Amino acid sequence: MRGLKLGLGIFLFGMALSANAARPKSIEFGAGGTSYEMLRLTSDPSGARSTLGTSFYHFHLQYHIPLGTRLVSPWLHYMPDSLMAVKSSSNSSKTSLMAIGLPLTTNLSSSFDFGTGPVLLQYTVNGTGDGAELLNNGEGTATFYQPNESVSATTFAWQVGSAWNWASLRTGVDLLVHAPLSNTKRSFSLMLTAAWVKS
Repeated sequence: MRGLKLGLGIFLFGMALSANAARPKSIEFGAGGTSYEMLRLTSDPSGARSTLGTSFYHFHLQYHIPLGTRLVSPWLHYMPDSLMAVKSSSNSSKTSLMAIGLPLTTNLSSSFDFGTGPVLLQYTVNGTGDGAELLNNGEGTATFYQPNESVSATTFAWQVGSAWNWASLRTGVDLLVHAPLSNTKRSFSLMLTAAWVKS
């Protein structure tokens, strides 16, 4: 949560300064945070929703390729399992998220740009295999053994977002729409990034 607030602060600071739009043939290195599936239902008996979803922190890499008057801007968000994986409350599993985006970027002015395109996400849950755990099974308690298997799910989303540059600092905000054509499975994730730009 603290990292997400820091990322938002950097983003707003970048917005307030004079900026340049995305630069052709530039590469970016940085970090970011993702609020994955905001407003999703929780397991709480009250049916409460998780406003920010699950917070993931990741490394950011992006390159801008000229395509006529626009840019193709592939990016990678990678979260090393060993460093930043999200642990379950019982420490029985670790979850990581990797995303690859391929937006088409348009410089709307000298101040900011707009990008939209498909995103491939890989959500991985790794069991720690750390013995057993006593859990409520509805009528009492039972012993459940913690698996050490790894399970991955791959999904697609659609990205819509914008970014601002100031000197060699680039800050961006993107909204991911999961299952955009579905009325029942559609969900949203928010990504904030801050990166150093090398032209």
